[in-house]
Amino acid sequence: MHFDRDVFKYPAVEYIPLYPYTLALQREWPGGSPEQVSLYVFRDQESLQSELSSLGITFAGEVNFENHLVILTLGYPITHAYYRGHTVILLGNPLPGGYHIARIPRRYFYKDRIHFALYGGKAEKLAWTNIVL
Repeated sequence: MHFDRDVFKYPAVEYIPLYPYTLALQREWPGGSPEQVSLYVFRDQESLQSELSSLGITFAGEVNFENHLVILTLGYPITHAYYRGHTVILLGNPLPGGYHIARIPRRYFYKDRIHFALYGGKAEKLAWTNIVL
């Protein structure tokens, strides 16, 4: 994995890899837009299902939210995730009109407020969100 200095401000050894685990990946769906790139992070099943329902996405999987957070990306599935301090850096590849649902382990977070940022292949920030654990 190439650590672009425009994205990673610190040496690679200072980041904790989170290894996103894919729960669902859809190349095209009726609610998808080729231009849309969005990022959502969920701490509980209720908020996950509520947002998925509003987007017209069906997901029957169960997640242990005591041990995991769930990430939903529209238009850009996650391939890598790294954590340091208050920030999770997400890297991925374009998937116009698609969505990706992944889980990451919760146990590594040692701060309460976490900033999630999704970056594209040219180190451009595509989407971001903040959560409080």
